[in-house]
Amino acid sequence: MDTRRKTGILGGSFNPPHLGHLQIAEAVYREFGLSEVLLLPLGTPPHKRDIAPKEARREMCRMLVQAGEGLALCTMELEREGYTYTVDTLSALHKAYPERVFYYIIGTDTLFQLESWRNFREVFRQTEFVCVPRPGDAREAVLDKITAMRRDYQKEILLASAAGPDISSTEVRERIARGQSTEGLLLPEVRSYIDQERLYVD
Repeated sequence: MDTRRKTGILGGSFNPPHLGHLQIAEAVYREFGLSEVLLLPLGTPPHKRDIAPKEARREMCRMLVQAGEGLALCTMELEREGYTYTVDTLSALHKAYPERVFYYIIGTDTLFQLESWRNFREVFRQTEFVCVPRPGDAREAVLDKITAMRRDYQKEILLASAAGPDISSTEVRERIARGQSTEGLLLPEVRSYIDQERLYVD
């Protein structure tokens, strides 16, 4: 029996971290019996430009972790210079925590992009995956992709039973820019911090 500590990873730009992130992390933590879920904010993502400063995203993620069950903050990517890639982060995590087995939490959009990740076969070797469906997903297509991953790469993708809420950071940023309410989308303390720091406004 594998007695290694089961640790989830929820990576993202968290620009900003919203209640959808919190709900997904807690749902996967409970469903798969994980010891914890690491919130892993990206440092300098290779495909994103319009992003809040690292320090701001670290502070907002800290607030989300404090509000959740079974969550912890991992700032490894924030502290790394240059672009960050999942394969490098996983290598560093295995070196730091050799007694753990990792479960990388992804949405269905990411499921269809995994083969474009840098050194994706090495990523497959270093982590398990939990895919969280989103409202409106074509379930047949998702199941077909999971079957293809098993066939082509002998990689099992776990499918969470709970669907993630239909919240996007883009929508949240647009509401903030327009001075609108983010009730039900952000923790109140995260919104207060955003307003205080004047994030996402011109």
